[in-house]
Amino acid sequence: MENPPKKPDPPKTLWAHFCTAWRRANARRPFSFYLLIAIFIVALLGVQVVRVRENPKQFALFLTLMFVFFFAVVFRAILDCFDIWRRHFAEYERTFRETVGEETFVKKLGERLAEKEKK
Repeated sequence: MENPPKKPDPPKTLWAHFCTAWRRANARRPFSFYLLIAIFIVALLGVQVVRVRENPKQFALFLTLMFVFFFAVVFRAILDCFDIWRRHFAEYERTFRETVGEETFVKKLGERLAEKEKK
């Protein structure tokens, strides 16, 4: 039995290429990238606090929202720091195991040190 010839895929449009690139870029971006954009937007919206000084309830609402957003950003920054710290030590451990942790490396290093001491 022969397989029928496969029909070729239609050519991709410029929009399809753009959508594919956008999806790939978004998959690589960390959550903190979006927080940086949100910080800019919240800062622009925070200018409204100046205009509502006469109304204490609105002022308190804006101030509360700004503090909630601030603490959310700080919390996320702390989580990112722990994530970076965890990845750093995992990479450090992997590098250690690949070099000093290998028996052959340690053996060769010991031989070289012994040769240097003899000289």
